[in-house]
Amino acid sequence: MKYLINEYVEDFGNAGSKARRDISSILGRNGTVVINLPYDSKKSHFSREVTTWKTLRTFWKKDTSRDEIIVQFPMRLNKLDQLGVLNMLKGFHSKVIIIHDLESLRRNDISFVHSEVNILNRFDVVISHSDNMTKYLRQHGLTTQVRELYLFDYLANSRENDFGGVPTMKDEYKVFFAGNLEKSLFLERLPYSLNQMLYVYGLNATPKMTEDLSHFMGFVNSDELPNKLKNGWGLVWDGTSSQKPTGLLGKYLAYNAPHKTSLYIAANLPVIVWSGAANAQFIVDNYLGVSVDSLDQVQEKLKSLTADQRSKIVKSVAKFSAKLRSGNMILSVLRKED
Repeated sequence: MKYLINEYVEDFGNAGSKARRDISSILGRNGTVVINLPYDSKKSHFSREVTTWKTLRTFWKKDTSRDEIIVQFPMRLNKLDQLGVLNMLKGFHSKVIIIHDLESLRRNDISFVHSEVNILNRFDVVISHSDNMTKYLRQHGLTTQVRELYLFDYLANSRENDFGGVPTMKDEYKVFFAGNLEKSLFLERLPYSLNQMLYVYGLNATPKMTEDLSHFMGFVNSDELPNKLKNGWGLVWDGTSSQKPTGLLGKYLAYNAPHKTSLYIAANLPVIVWSGAANAQFIVDNYLGVSVDSLDQVQEKLKSLTADQRSKIVKSVAKFSAKLRSGNMILSVLRKED
């Protein structure tokens, strides 16, 4: 039997919790017992604490010596509840942890890495985003088995015929960007050629963005957004510069697998990624898009593709889109035997 610890994570409309929710849904649909840690904002902190520990204690009493437990990381729990979960792990035969973020990388603060690796080493298998993330963890003391995911799954509300067919890409030079725009200040400094091609969706646009962007489309819920992205490319970029991803978020692209990439591919869009991104080689090798050194190169890169290259990309994106929308990526990596 497989079990998944499912924490309550508030959704603020920016898709920040979607990857966690999708994994819980996918595993729950495929025979995993989802242990929902209760959360009720109307109750006192003490009352919530007691309810959480009662939930965990029921599993301390069970014989789980042949079972597998799956946890998502970082745990969004207070230290006492984290201690309860870590105690609960001891009774399970197999322990798997799926990384969503590493704060030591995301914040560029090495003081976090010791506690992160200490928790990860309590598990038998760590699901990492990429080779680069795995190397970073190994350099800081990770000793357990690691499997790389490269792309997160992306469940979406869609009508029967919205996905699954081969996209036509009739508008080959239309580009989409979606995200929390206050973290994407490069949108204030776009090359003119890209600005004319780019359709931007998201929350928290700056006044300069709303004024300067040629196609600012506003906010659409993350579950519905794939229905809006049709016949074009998806841009994965971060930071303040259009020349190279900069700042904490830009540098993080060298290690993580952005959920934005999965959004685009789930919507049958090939992607445009930074050449230094952690999954750039995976994207290129699997014909899921193209890589560029700077945003100045986007228009010329797309124009330079041959008909055969475009055809390979379109077919591969359609195949991976079906995988992401069915939860195949996380299911495959969990089934994998090293």
